[in-house]
Amino acid sequence: MLNPYSEEERLQAMVSACYRASRSHFNHLAIAHVIDPPRDMFDAKLARQIAIHILSVEFIVPRRRLAALLSLARSTILGAVNTVDDRMYDPVFERAYGRIAARANDLFMAALTEAAGLEDAA
Repeated sequence: MLNPYSEEERLQAMVSACYRASRSHFNHLAIAHVIDPPRDMFDAKLARQIAIHILSVEFIVPRRRLAALLSLARSTILGAVNTVDDRMYDPVFERAYGRIAARANDLFMAALTEAAGLEDAA
């Protein structure tokens, strides 16, 4: 159960929501491949880059914090953000990214709502 007052647990919920949302678009990938993509799976690398971009840009988690949280080099975080930014010029990619980001936000808010016990009030 998520403690909505714990910053660390909220960050973990954000990470989970972003990975799950990215994986939902790349449904042929295992979640483990999105979290730690094999060298030869470029779609898994892109899925992780999208998740990292959502964490950095949409959820406004500082890159230094992301590097520590995900156990990645800060250059990896910066590279992921830049790669996704470069692809945003393609309208098809931009729409897909928007759907993934919206799904990540929905998953995170659902986790917070469930943790707060508000789903019974609705």
